[in-house]
Formats: sequence, structure tokens, C-alpha cells
Amino acid sequence: MVRRIVDLNTDQIRALDRSTTVVFLTGGMLEEHGPYLPAFTDGFLSDRLTQELVQSLAAEKPDWTALVFPQIPFGASGSNELGGKFVFPGTYAVRPSTLRAVFMDLATELGEQGFRWIVVVHVHGAPLHIRAIDDASDYFHDAYGGRMVNLWGLVPVLAGWGGALAGLTDDEKKEEGVSLHGGMDEHSLMLYLQADLVAPAYKTAPAVTGTTLQESFDAAKPASWPGYLGSPRLATASLGQRIWESFAAVASEQMLRMLDGADPAAVQRYADLLEKNPIYQEGWIKPAAAHDEQLEAKEKEWLRKKRP
Repeated sequence: MVRRIVDLNTDQIRALDRSTTVVFLTGGMLEEHGPYLPAFTDGFLSDRLTQELVQSLAAEKPDWTALVFPQIPFGASGSNELGGKFVFPGTYAVRPSTLRAVFMDLATELGEQGFRWIVVVHVHGAPLHIRAIDDASDYFHDAYGGRMVNLWGLVPVLAGWGGALAGLTDDEKKEEGVSLHGGMDEHSLMLYLQADLVAPAYKTAPAVTGTTLQESFDAAKPASWPGYLGSPRLATASLGQRIWESFAAVASEQMLRMLDGADPAAVQRYADLLEKNPIYQEGWIKPAAAHDEQLEAKEKEWLRKKRP
């Protein structure tokens, strides 16, 4: 059974069996994806993945209830930060600490009301963004004894996406390079899922990438950077379908394993890998954390002056 929380009254919510109700918190991200993809690309992917997961739950556990919350349309750390750019048309992010607070607050509300299972669907790969949701998930478990999983933060889920790219030719791999954002894969996914939102000019887009991780970080630094890394012109709807079906299947598998008793904290986390990588640490994580602290100090100072 699928229920939308916005449709239910107090008595209906009280009547839900906490032991067999899965709360779905779908995220979103207003983040630039260059000239050819919409700013809400990650949000569209997250919403579609939630639909797939709800269908999987209904098929595998027909006696359970999917309780779907409204989509949360914000995330932290746009990928424009790869090149040290904290302002970029299309990116409208909240601070990682704000995102953590939002999900911790929701975890508290749900935990206090006795809910036991929460699935967070938030397809955005910034290190501090993922860590913020992981922290909220761990908090829910430690404070309330339930299970809350950040699916996109699990390495096997990401491997489901990446594994579908194994069939590329050597020439395609060379042209795509180390694609970190808005490359062939995301353009392919959108061509498969929502082609009407992909600008036709992607077909003649120049490749912007590097042959190494550091080179791709460096490629995002010039003022002329278009907002993507990779080669959008290589994108096809058929590749998008392969990526999507592989990715969604692994995400469903991980969700069902958790509902059968597996501890998601025991699965390797993507944030752990990123934090151990010196290029991510120096090129993204530390600058983004410092920017977060600066914004927080600025806002607090304004409030102090406004209400001394």
C-alpha cells in the first residue's frame, strides 16, 4: 500500500503499523548542470528512483506500507564547487549543516512518533552533502533504534551506476575522461527519463574533462567553465536506460536488505572514500567546509545585530 503523508489525517497516521511502514524522504537539488540539462536534474532522478523503490516494496513486501513525504527540493554543495566556484547560475544550495539539521529534525519527529524505517533518496554526490545525510541516519539509529538509510551514500548503489558504463569503447572512455558532473552519464539518464528537458545542442557539446581526477578538478577552475565535466555529445537514451536499470535494481536490493534486518551502517560508505582522497579533501571538502562556516558566521552576525 502506498500512502502520501500529505493526504492523511491524525487518526490515519496513528493507525499506521510502525513495524511495517517505510517512510520515504525524497531529496532534490537545485544545481547547475551546464547549458544542456535542467538545474533540478538530481531532483528528477531522486523522484523517479523513489517511485521505483515504492514499486519494489509493493512487489516484495505487499503487506507493508510506503509512506511518501513531499519532495525536499534542496541539497548542499553544488558541483560548481569542484572548481572553487561558490556562486553559479542554476545552483541554489543550502549549507551542509543546514541540510543535516533538516534531516535530523525529521528523524526526531519520526522517531518520537515511533516510526522504525526511513529511506532517504537523494541522488547528489557532493561529499559534505552525503555526509550530512549519513549523520542524520546514524542519529536516528542511535537515538531511536530504528533504521534510516541514505541509499546514494552506499558504495554498492553507486557501483550499480558505474557498472553500466563498463561497455563503453576505448574511444568513448578517452573522450569522456574522468567525468565528475553532468557528463555523458547524466545526459544519457535524462535522455531516457525526461528527454524534453535536454537542450538539443548537447549533440555538438565540446568535451571538458581530464585524464586524471586532478585534471578534471583543474578543468572546472577557469571562469569559462560551462558547468559540466565529460562529453555530453556521447549521451544516448539507450545508455541512460542501462544505467538506470542497473542503478535502480541495486538501490532496491539495498533497501530490501535493510528491511530484512541488515545494518546499512555495515555497508561501505561513499563519503568515507571521498574523505580519504586527498584531491577531494583539498579541492572540495575543506574549501566547502570553510565556506559553510563563513556563511554561518555571517548570518549569525546579522541576527546578533538585528536582535541584540
